[in-house]
Amino acid sequence: MDFSWNSTLDILERRASFSPDWPVLFESDRGREYTYKELNHRASAVASYLTEKAGLEKGDRLAVLSRNCVEYIDLFFAAVKTGIILVPLNIRLSAAELQGMLNQTTPRLLAYEQAFEEIASKLDLGPTNKSVIFKQTGPKPELPAEDYDILLESSTGPFTSREMIQPEDPLLLLFTGGTTGPPKAAVISHRAVFFNMLSETVSWQLGPHTVAPGLLPFFHTGGWNLVTLPTIFAGGRILINPGFDPELTLKQVEEEKCSFLFAAATMFRMISSHENFNKTDLSSLQFVMSGAAPCPVSVMEPYWEKDVVFVQGYGITEGGPNNLYMPWDSLSWEQVKNKSQSVGKPFLYCQARIIDEDGNPAGQGEMGELLLSGPVTFSGYWNNPGESEKTLRSGWVHTGDIARQDSEGFYYIADRKKDMYISGGENVFPVEVENAIEAHDSVLEAAVIGIPDEKWGETGKAFIVLKEGSVLTGEDMQAYLQNKLARYKIPREISFVQSIPKSSVGKVLKRLLAENNT
Repeated sequence: MDFSWNSTLDILERRASFSPDWPVLFESDRGREYTYKELNHRASAVASYLTEKAGLEKGDRLAVLSRNCVEYIDLFFAAVKTGIILVPLNIRLSAAELQGMLNQTTPRLLAYEQAFEEIASKLDLGPTNKSVIFKQTGPKPELPAEDYDILLESSTGPFTSREMIQPEDPLLLLFTGGTTGPPKAAVISHRAVFFNMLSETVSWQLGPHTVAPGLLPFFHTGGWNLVTLPTIFAGGRILINPGFDPELTLKQVEEEKCSFLFAAATMFRMISSHENFNKTDLSSLQFVMSGAAPCPVSVMEPYWEKDVVFVQGYGITEGGPNNLYMPWDSLSWEQVKNKSQSVGKPFLYCQARIIDEDGNPAGQGEMGELLLSGPVTFSGYWNNPGESEKTLRSGWVHTGDIARQDSEGFYYIADRKKDMYISGGENVFPVEVENAIEAHDSVLEAAVIGIPDEKWGETGKAFIVLKEGSVLTGEDMQAYLQNKLARYKIPREISFVQSIPKSSVGKVLKRLLAENNT
């Protein structure tokens, strides 16, 4: 008997057959609900257009420039059905930066939201130069772009793929955050997406009861692999919005009885700072989880005060990103709080280990580089064998993050390997210093980098954002840190700033801090 992976990997098709009339997606800005049957019909229509009208074939790239919307999900599942590779583009980048991404991936078609027509008009897609426009709210665009709504209406009947889809075929090219250099396109296979969905569904006990807002953008791995796809895989319901809105998030949690929230620490701070936070009913939340960057206790405490379980997780684009999570359901309140700075233990289908500088296993409690393996990991970087070999070795993803493991098997992330600096022969991990600074009542957030020092080789420089109305001097902060940190860890330079540069998901861009300091 011949076996085809097509139907197994196309989870939307399977769900549409199993529970066709179950609501799967609510789009807040349009106030529109979609069932599994409706969503699958849309994806099939787009798949037909891409292969029959646009002439795309398995392995061709399709770039998307848009905020989160139903069309984006259509395009993703059309890629699942056809073997086309989806290339999400960061809407916050300049035309020059986006052009660099297009040059790397050479897509045959660009699908874009009309809100980004101006920047789309500046992009060169090469000789094919095909584009599709959606979410049109204004006059007909000047660009020669197909109308998305018309192509949806022109399709009839189900879509049957002419191509055999294999687990190792690429599905997504996701650009890494670029916090330490130019972004690279990570190849995410059908296999990785499938096992990430399965791993999270089992680990977090997702099911048809699950309701979750998708707070992260679809040009980021978390937008797909941490909320949207696992929820759809589990038969649940996803709520999508064009952008992150703290007030809307609180409203949806209360009215839609959301099951969990996943976001960056910066976003959780914005939610708890909103005037509606204290009067919003959060009792439906089984847990909230922060990722993308370390989360200080000060961000967690407002949620704890409302009896909401707040924990941390860890993952990277190259890792899946379902890698480590705090098993909140098996911990007491005291354990949750005592382990608040831990990122937990590996997901079901992820393996982790820590190695020292010689590549040997690190001892319990010892710092070393975190490595990840399993069917959830990426396949390398697109057309970049040199960088692929540096990161993916013998089946293990070298994360570049420094971690340790305690006696109970819980992992802690110390810092990025590249962020660590050496002062007077001693290793300094900026996250430790940042946590100490952010414990001060006047501090909203902080970032620390290593800078050259004639005497010590390197020393720390802290960038601090104060809470509104607070007054603090550098000398005040250094005195405050005297009893909290060893002298060599205390930053010798302190700069008070209005804001700290961050990526779209809240990661501090220390590269920019370093560049601006030179």
